[in-house]
Amino acid sequence: MEHKKVVVITGATRGIGRNTALLFAEKGYIVIGTGRDSERLKEVKAELDTYSSEHSMVSMDVTQPKEIKNVVDSVMKQYGKIDVWINNAGAFKAIGPTWEVKSSDWINDVTTNLFGTFHCVQAIVPVMISQGFGSMINIVGGGTVGAFKYGNGYGTSKTAVARLTENLSEELEDTPIKVFALDPGLNDTDMTRYQRDTEVGQRYLSDIEDLFKQKIDVSPFQAPQFAYYMANGELDDYKGRVVSVYDQVESLKENVNSMDQDFYKLRLKK
Repeated sequence: MEHKKVVVITGATRGIGRNTALLFAEKGYIVIGTGRDSERLKEVKAELDTYSSEHSMVSMDVTQPKEIKNVVDSVMKQYGKIDVWINNAGAFKAIGPTWEVKSSDWINDVTTNLFGTFHCVQAIVPVMISQGFGSMINIVGGGTVGAFKYGNGYGTSKTAVARLTENLSEELEDTPIKVFALDPGLNDTDMTRYQRDTEVGQRYLSDIEDLFKQKIDVSPFQAPQFAYYMANGELDDYKGRVVSVYDQVESLKENVNSMDQDFYKLRLKK
């Protein structure tokens, strides 16, 4: 067991997080998935058990620093290391004109997506620095590199996560710790179903259904596969940058020698 790598995945009870947990289990990692829904935690644990009984699903809310610290302490006590941490937990409830959405929904989106990532950074980065290795992958998303009308809370928070990733990567430049931002593309998940099936979603985000009809969505394991490439050092030259699943891995590798310092980063065109 000692030689196996350990990955912690937040928001692993559904969607991209669940699929990432399953893929990393298949690839031989010890997976610790976190989430808030106790029934879903049990369901994904049962799925992980088909690979091995050593995986676990634990209750954790990324907006609660004490809960994150407890999980980190528990994993370190059991395995003595955390190789990869994936900040996937996300919220997207505030749909509509920014001045009309419920302020609590908008604040919850930003709190989960941005503050949740920040709390995890504060809990895990010191551990990784101390152990002398580790990778963090932050999931960004719609609205990160372009406007997201009627999805302002989500888009603003995910853009902030992209910048947080770049800043953090530069702060960790003199350490072996690597931090990545991954745009998972359009996925058929509970989150996108909420956008397509609810009255408010159909009113303001009707173009998302059109994207699915055009088959712009990606396969369920595309984002997990990219996360796996990042975790295993195949995309180290892209640390601190925003990589999308719509990119081709081989093209990314070929472009390394020709890319400038702003390549795949948030910048103002002037």
